[in-house]
Amino acid sequence: MKKIIVMIAAVLTFALTATATDFPTSELFLGYNFTRFHPNSGYVPDLNANGGNAQFTYNFSKWVGATFDVGSVTKGTINHNNWDTTATSFTIGPRFAYHNHSRFTPYFEVLFGGAESSVSTEVGTYVPTNLPATLPANANLVVPPTSVFSTRIEASKGGFAMLVGGGLDIKFKRLSFRPIGLDYYLMRMPGLVTGNDTNMNNIRYTAGVSFLFGKK
Repeated sequence: MKKIIVMIAAVLTFALTATATDFPTSELFLGYNFTRFHPNSGYVPDLNANGGNAQFTYNFSKWVGATFDVGSVTKGTINHNNWDTTATSFTIGPRFAYHNHSRFTPYFEVLFGGAESSVSTEVGTYVPTNLPATLPANANLVVPPTSVFSTRIEASKGGFAMLVGGGLDIKFKRLSFRPIGLDYYLMRMPGLVTGNDTNMNNIRYTAGVSFLFGKK
């Protein structure tokens, strides 16, 4: 009887040890960011933008963690015009991951925060005369007839941002590779033309590498 009890205890101990899953205390993700923007405006068409993404995640357990996310993308042309557009988001929220015995760790996240969008372009003007143009007042500079005056005009706006989605991490010792991270990316901010708050229903794709720290 004692032998049977010892055997059962040994089997239970082995089972508990086998089912214990190590997971990192924290994770730092660095990678590529592709965003498909839907401005929901008659003035600006849908557009694709590329950039980078970083995430820091602290895991409270093998199921739940908190993630801080920073992403920024740029686009150099709009409607074949040289308008430089940049969109940056700062969000934080819960992350739910399934840490298991395999290398594959699927996750789901809901992040909230803010976003900022800016657009700029360079404007140049020729001096329309065959004679030298002299600056007013007591300036000593003489401008040649073929000179070009140029300046960059810029407008920016900020508002609410939300990311809802998930992805898959593949673990390799103290690193993990993320082949796909896919999020619904909501931006709510005033329009540059009307000033009214407008929802932009975007899609974000990320891929990259996570550095894993600690063990629980």
